[in-house]
Amino acid sequence: MVPFKSLSLFPLRGSHLVLYYHQVGEATAGFYPDAIESDELLRVVQGFQNLGFRFCSLNEAYQKAESSRELSISLTSDDGLASNHQIVLPIAQKLGIPLTLFMIGKCLDNRALAWNHKLIQIKRHCSEEQLEAALTKLGPRFQIGEEGALGQRLFSVTDSKKDALMDLLWELFCPETQNEYLKRTQPFLSKAQMRDLEDSGAEFALHSQSHADFSRLSYPQMLIELKQNGAHLADYIRQPAPFFAFPYGRECRLDLIPQLCRDLELKAALGLRFRICDNRQQHALWQRISLENVNALSLEQLLLRPVARLFRPRRLFSKFRLYSNNLADSIF
Repeated sequence: MVPFKSLSLFPLRGSHLVLYYHQVGEATAGFYPDAIESDELLRVVQGFQNLGFRFCSLNEAYQKAESSRELSISLTSDDGLASNHQIVLPIAQKLGIPLTLFMIGKCLDNRALAWNHKLIQIKRHCSEEQLEAALTKLGPRFQIGEEGALGQRLFSVTDSKKDALMDLLWELFCPETQNEYLKRTQPFLSKAQMRDLEDSGAEFALHSQSHADFSRLSYPQMLIELKQNGAHLADYIRQPAPFFAFPYGRECRLDLIPQLCRDLELKAALGLRFRICDNRQQHALWQRISLENVNALSLEQLLLRPVARLFRPRRLFSKFRLYSNNLADSIF
């Protein structure tokens, strides 16, 4: 049998991998249910290192795009959760791995919860039937969709109304105020923790001001979200990194991404749909690989996902022109 390393890694040379997660550790899984366990994060990181991948910052990777054929990889995290300091930083320091943390502006230093974080806590304090009944009552006021799964219906609410809806549901079901919850649990990085991470070599980048769905925003709304995000982040760290990760991985129109990067002096925006031919050039859109729910996956399965995604029948022909040149470079 051909070894997995020689069979699967050659096409990835020159295609920078970007891993991402939100939360690490079981102790804080109540805040974010899809947390990756710390030993699994360590297994994945060391596994990539053993396969010959070199961890580097996004800035370095982007600068070397198009000129490097090495196996390179970056580790990133979304939302700015405190486990990055409590759990991930010691692992990163031990293994010499730089981190890039995508921060929500309104949540910095535990000042507020984003609407999706509120929803996670609301669902812990009520049954699905109680939540459905409340949404039915509030549906006309917030124009909540009547069909589809709960998540789909809530995503149908306009971004400008999601927080107000969650605030009403919080008052109905949660036993403490949001400020009391934030003070008690401290789920996000504090200013001191951010400074400690920055002093240890971590990069901080943009993840929008309110964790907005960019697939539903107008271009002026996108600019406002990211300008506010950058301004708030600059109050806490020395220099934000010139990158932005789309919340939920929901990208805006592809033709708007280069303009967005130019207007905000960003190098790239990052989505969540990595294929083996992505991240090879200094394009405005890079893609990432999720580490969430990785506990049941082998490293081989994790790496084969982007290969399978590229060759899905419904994508193969529509994406052929975009990827063919990069694919030829990687194979030959």
